[in-house]
Amino acid sequence: MKVLFITNKLPFPDNDGRKNILMQYVRTIKKFDNNVEVLNAAFIDKEEYLEKKPNEISSVTKLDQPKIIEKLFNLLMYTFLLKKWPLQVSMYYSRKTHRKVSNLVKEVKPDFIVYDMVRVAPYLVKGFSGQTIMNYDDLLSLRYSRQLEHIHYIPTILGGIASYFPMYIQKLISSKSLQKSILKFESRLLNKYEKQVGWNFDKLVFTSPKEAKEFSEIINDRACLGIPMAYDTDKTKIRSKYQENQIVFVGKMDIPHNVAAVLYFCEKIWPIVKRANSSLEFHIIGKNPIKSVLELENKYEGVKVVGPVADIEESIKNSAVFVAPLVFGTGIKTKVIEALSYGVPVVTTSIGAEGIDFKNGHHMYVSDIEGEFANHIISLTKSEKLNESFSINGKELVHHEFSKQSMNNKWLTLLGKS
Repeated sequence: MKVLFITNKLPFPDNDGRKNILMQYVRTIKKFDNNVEVLNAAFIDKEEYLEKKPNEISSVTKLDQPKIIEKLFNLLMYTFLLKKWPLQVSMYYSRKTHRKVSNLVKEVKPDFIVYDMVRVAPYLVKGFSGQTIMNYDDLLSLRYSRQLEHIHYIPTILGGIASYFPMYIQKLISSKSLQKSILKFESRLLNKYEKQVGWNFDKLVFTSPKEAKEFSEIINDRACLGIPMAYDTDKTKIRSKYQENQIVFVGKMDIPHNVAAVLYFCEKIWPIVKRANSSLEFHIIGKNPIKSVLELENKYEGVKVVGPVADIEESIKNSAVFVAPLVFGTGIKTKVIEALSYGVPVVTTSIGAEGIDFKNGHHMYVSDIEGEFANHIISLTKSEKLNESFSINGKELVHHEFSKQSMNNKWLTLLGKS
């Protein structure tokens, strides 16, 4: 059996949450049968990443972005005139690359093609007789509509792809009113497009089982599955010594929802925490911290912008509390499950806990009230007994709800092996 993944960036190395879950999907498929061949056709985010191709992927075919003229044509014709494609679809679609994908499919004859995120949906191959799977990740239209409510915390709506745009474009869309207009426009187009493309694929995948169920009802019970990141936990192992004064947040720090989370936390919650315990420190871990994040060190006492670290797991485990003060987003938040799996108590918002079947005050603390959020952090740093209780209960939740066996079963269903 052959499975072809068409991705909008390389699914490796393991330096962000999206790549991590894609590689976990790949490794899960390989576990069924080592003779299964996994191929990848990808837009290359960094050329040097190609040297880090894992053995589980047989080969990588490089996909080229459309040239500027074609991008402009796509935007004018399909986005603004016909209102058929969202902006991000127009920015990724190349007719030459589509022919390359079609030729690749004819050559390798895969049994399944997995399309990663809706921006690569137009690369469907006519006449393909195998099964097609659209991996939505989460509903981007919902994420963008929620983002509108917190636009003041977001320096740029371009997020991690800002560097792909000329400086004059970045400056052009720096206006908050213009950013709001763009987000509204893109959210409306995406809402229509997400539903439309769902009918073109045999099966649909989301990271959140909740979103999968809700979307299935929207498009008349199409085959939707929620497959979140899975973790192994050692329930018997008691958490090792941690830094009692250290609070931590982890995330790629040029992504809008992560940037907004730490800006909101430092402005609204951290001062309350510091007044209660001046010895506490807030560590922000993650690559590419943008200017507004770097400035937090000087603006708020006890804030440390650490940047990327060699061992994220160790950095999380070394902390007393993991915070996820997310104010917008969709789907299951991998960072929250990851922290729970390590036995680190989590304090988060309702957005951060979305899609997780938890008991508040038992598995983790969840609150959208700033004073409550702060008090939960203070309680977990004050009481070693309470901290240990949340550590054990959080790992128990991950063991039952996010096991690798559960992921295996869902991929077996998708690939018709169950």
